[in-house]
Amino acid sequence: MAGRDRIFHLLRQLERAACRCPAHSHTFHQAAGDRKTDYAFEMASSNIRYGAGVSAEVGMDLQNLGAQNVCLMTDRTLTRLPPVQAVLESLVRNRVHFQVFDDVRVEPSDSR
Repeated sequence: MAGRDRIFHLLRQLERAACRCPAHSHTFHQAAGDRKTDYAFEMASSNIRYGAGVSAEVGMDLQNLGAQNVCLMTDRTLTRLPPVQAVLESLVRNRVHFQVFDDVRVEPSDSR
């Protein structure tokens, strides 16, 4: 395990190399009294795949991740279309337990 000083050194190096734009910059420490409201967030993702046939691989990917209970959120129209059908078939084929939520509605304030 790395020593405490080595970890702080690494964090300082990362901080200097970080993007300085407001949406992506962040510090690894919080100065006293320097609280700010931050509306940006970041999601780390290992893979983003696109292309023909990738929907049919979702079940295999989730099985490899060890997913045990998957939530698929869509709407009723999409449930009947080929991309979602391919995902559902892949989940069944790879024995991934899932539940479909297809009774979704638009945010009430956006429906006017």
